[in-house]
Amino acid sequence: MARRPRNTTQRPTKQQILTYIEEKIGRVGKREIARAFHLHGTDRVWLKEILRELESDGILERGRGRRVSAADRLPEVTVVRVDHIDEDGEVIAYPMFWPEADDTPPPKVCLNQVRHRRIAPDIGERILARLHYVGEGSYEGSPIRVLGPAEHSLIGVFERDKKGIGLLTPADRRDKHTYTISSKHEGNAEPGEYVIAETITSSGRNQRARVLERIGPAESPHSISLVAIHRHGLPTKFSNAALEQAEQAKPVELGNRDDLRTLPLITIDGADARDFDDAVFAAPDEAPDNVDGWRVVVAIADVSWYVRHGDALDLTA
Repeated sequence: MARRPRNTTQRPTKQQILTYIEEKIGRVGKREIARAFHLHGTDRVWLKEILRELESDGILERGRGRRVSAADRLPEVTVVRVDHIDEDGEVIAYPMFWPEADDTPPPKVCLNQVRHRRIAPDIGERILARLHYVGEGSYEGSPIRVLGPAEHSLIGVFERDKKGIGLLTPADRRDKHTYTISSKHEGNAEPGEYVIAETITSSGRNQRARVLERIGPAESPHSISLVAIHRHGLPTKFSNAALEQAEQAKPVELGNRDDLRTLPLITIDGADARDFDDAVFAAPDEAPDNVDGWRVVVAIADVSWYVRHGDALDLTA
């Protein structure tokens, strides 16, 4: 019987093998890698040794069925948490589960299909997403399902201890725990601020949390009202229909209204108000029948012109 000719296929480099594994979402088997590089016979034995070396160096990790993946790679389908909306309107999220002891920052996931599906997730909301690795530790995610807010969220005051470590004292007095917040999970919170957070671990005395949103200074009336709103689970976001209606609104014509635009009105809404629709004007009255009197004007925006009975804005409000 004729002897089988020796395989002359050029072996890939370690970096080529690693790049192939990194570009694959999820874990990949040795047979699949060998097929991709056309490796046969003794070359497969060589591949096994290379994979073992990469695993020993901590570059790869092994899963079930002897399948491997890059050590820091996310699974193909995973739960991510919405972190913020960037300046381009893209929804940026991070994986819900990332090793607390790992000093490397969690990979960024751009949920660039959220807008097209008319999904309007809140900051801190969980989304089940299918991921596609785009390189440099970043992913694109296709939303599969909105799971809602974190199951174990809480509101409290952010502080620092004498060593500078972040701490969270819950506003709910029934929660006797003090939660530790690492520097990478502080969310730019300042000491003395109310924040919305989610628990990361809650086993024994190791109570850790992650800041999701800053509410504001603890002594601010605005913060106190928001804390009450969150405690009672009241909605804090308009529906998509209401937002679309607001975007389509146009300035109203003057008509029979009095034009006060030349009057130097001063707003009376606080600096942290969400709207500035109340204003006043006061000046000595020059009318002869009101000696030493004052002319006072209180101006309130005609919001009812834009919010009609039964429309999306009215129902949401």
